Amino acid sequence: MKRLIIFLVLTVNMLALDIKDNMILGEKTEKIPLKEYKRIVVYNFGAVELLYKIGAEEKIVAIANHNKKIWPEEKTNKLPLAGGVSKPSLEKILSFNPDLVIFNVMGNQNEELKKFGIPSITFVNRSLNDILKNIVILGKITNREKESLDLVKELTNKLDLIKKKSSIDGKALILYSDSPPTSFSKDSLPVEILEILGLEVILPKNGKKTIVSSEYILKENPKYIIGTRGIDKKEELIKSIPLIEETDAFKNKKIYLIDSTEIMRASHRVFDEIENIYKILKGEVDERS
Repeated sequence: MKRLIIFLVLTVNMLALDIKDNMILGEKTEKIPLKEYKRIVVYNFGAVELLYKIGAEEKIVAIANHNKKIWPEEKTNKLPLAGGVSKPSLEKILSFNPDLVIFNVMGNQNEELKKFGIPSITFVNRSLNDILKNIVILGKITNREKESLDLVKELTNKLDLIKKKSSIDGKALILYSDSPPTSFSKDSLPVEILEILGLEVILPKNGKKTIVSSEYILKENPKYIIGTRGIDKKEELIKSIPLIEETDAFKNKKIYLIDSTEIMRASHRVFDEIENIYKILKGEVDERS
């Protein structure tokens, strides 16, 4: 059963991490040996949370600078810092004498690290399957394969249960920013999450992160409008869309704010947040303030 889980996870979305000929292939053409690593500098916060979840936190020697909560906060707050996510510090990395560095797609020092014989890999966060792949890889490189496969099974079962619930019908607009209104790209976690719940996510034709015009919003007339990331206040979101009062979302009080940290950080907690978003849109619980 565990071999089947590995096969299913690693054969979907081949643009993400992959394993071939006993090597791990990264997002940015990296290749590192498939083996246990014991001193890891981590610039991907989702990977930090996953390492704690599978019981491999002792492998972490440092993480990226941050000003947001990283689960489990009481432990991650005590970890040494190694520079920003988008601008990893080579000097800081070397000071921790790592045998592996895990980067976020926003920043990379892969070529410089090669000069010092330090392998690195880039983790991606585009989809739920990326998260499952990351879990499998992390289990293999930290000698926590059983724990990682147990977690993949748990999350897969949780997702199956969510899919069996009654779907949420209607069109939804999910925004990255409100000044101006900017949508997520088609291949993003927030869009995938809403589609899993049954919603038709409206996107401009190019499907990329782009400004969404008021004319487009009025034409599509979404039943739900959801703000995330750079949107702090619902009132500001409403002000940013002229004639929003004419949409079904406004008339039926279906405008929400969702914590983007919970749906964009590629960790196991995303699967819990899908359940929470379902309950919010169903009116079973209040949205977070």
